Amino acid sequence: MVKKRNILYVHDFIPVTEAEGPGKRACIWVQGCSIRCKGCMVPHTWEQNEGQAVFIDDLFDQLSSNQEIEGLTVLGGEPMDQAEALLPLLVKVKKINLSIIVFTGYYLNQLTAIAQKQIVELCDLLIDGPYVKTLTDFSRPWIGSKNQQIHFLTDRYRYLNDQQPIVNSPVEVRVAADGKIKINGMLPDALLETLQREFERI
Repeated sequence: MVKKRNILYVHDFIPVTEAEGPGKRACIWVQGCSIRCKGCMVPHTWEQNEGQAVFIDDLFDQLSSNQEIEGLTVLGGEPMDQAEALLPLLVKVKKINLSIIVFTGYYLNQLTAIAQKQIVELCDLLIDGPYVKTLTDFSRPWIGSKNQQIHFLTDRYRYLNDQQPIVNSPVEVRVAADGKIKINGMLPDALLETLQREFERI
C-alpha cells in the first residue's frame, strides 16, 4: 500500500521557467486549496481530486537530473495543505543544493503545524499571504496583492532585497504539441484577457 506522504497532488510541472522566481527554476503547481481567495487567478487548482497523484521520488528524479536549473518553486493551489507530502521532497531538493521558493496563501505566523514549520526552515524565499483582489498590485515581481510579502529566509537571495524593483516579473507563454496554450507569471486580468483573445484568433 502506498503511503499518502509519498504522493503529491500536482496540477502542473514546468521543468524550466524564468517567470516564477530568480534564475532558471523548475516549478510545481500543487493541486488543492482550502483558502480559495476571492478573485483567484487559478481556481482550477482548488479541487485536489482534479490533480494528478505523483510519486515524490519521480518528481525528485526529474529535478536532480535537470542541469539547467538553480532551484525549485512551489505554488498552487496551496502547498501548505500538502505539507506532509511536500516536506520529504524539499528535504531531498535541499540536499542537492537547489534553492527553494514556496508561495503560500497563509501568513507566516499561521504556519504552526510541524511539517509546515519544517518547510519554512528549508525555504530560501517564502511569499506569504492570500490574494486580496481589492489590493491587487503588480509593481513587485511574483506577487499579486499589496498584503503579500517576500521573506528572505536565507542569504541566498538576500541581495535582491536591496534592488528596486527586485527583478523584472516576466510572463511566459507555451504552446503544447496538442495546441494548448499555457501562460505562467503574474499579469493583470485585462492583459490576460487580451492575450487570450489574440490566441483565439490564431
